[in-house]
Order: sequence, then C-alpha cells, then structure tokens
Amino acid sequence: MRLEQWAAASVVLGAILSALTLAVTVSRPLRRLARQNEEFRQDWYGVPARPGHDAVPGVPERLRRIEAELRPVGRGTLRDAVNDAERRLKEMDSRLDDHLRARHGRTAGR
Repeated sequence: MRLEQWAAASVVLGAILSALTLAVTVSRPLRRLARQNEEFRQDWYGVPARPGHDAVPGVPERLRRIEAELRPVGRGTLRDAVNDAERRLKEMDSRLDDHLRARHGRTAGR
C-alpha cells in the first residue's frame, strides 16, 4: 500500500470513529428523554390493566373523579359537609366537657 492509500484509510477510519462517538454521545440523552416522555404519557393517559396489574387511570380521568366529588351534595359541596361534621364534633366535645365538669367537677384528660 502506498502512503496516500494509508492516509485515505486513516481519514475514513477517523471519520467512522468520530461518527460512532457522536452517535453514542447523542443517543444517551435522547434515550433518557424518550424514557421521560414515555413515563409522562403513561401518567397522563393511564395504563390499561394487564396480567397481575390493575389499570392505572390517566390524569383526565382522575380530574373527572375529583370534580364529581366536589359537586354539590344535597345543600352544599363536599367541603360544606366536612365543615358541618367538624362543627358538630366540636359541639359534641364541648357538651361532653360540660357534662363531665357538672358530674365530676373536672375536664376529661385536659
């Protein structure tokens, strides 16, 4: 082989190695990005049931469920019902304290 042929072969080999190095360097972040994109898509759209695993609902379906829970139930929203229950518990607690004070002259555990 002549010197010109060796030089040409070296240039071609260098170009191939450079292309491979560039491909490996670029492919890692692209694979990571693709994996993150797939995770996001599964979170957003959900995952169907498969053997040994239940279906996982997507974000739109979860939001619909939350909105359905927040719709008015009877005379108000679910939050109103929780507030009403908390108010009733406080009233019962106060009445129990009053009863114990009247019967025993002390508060229970307070």
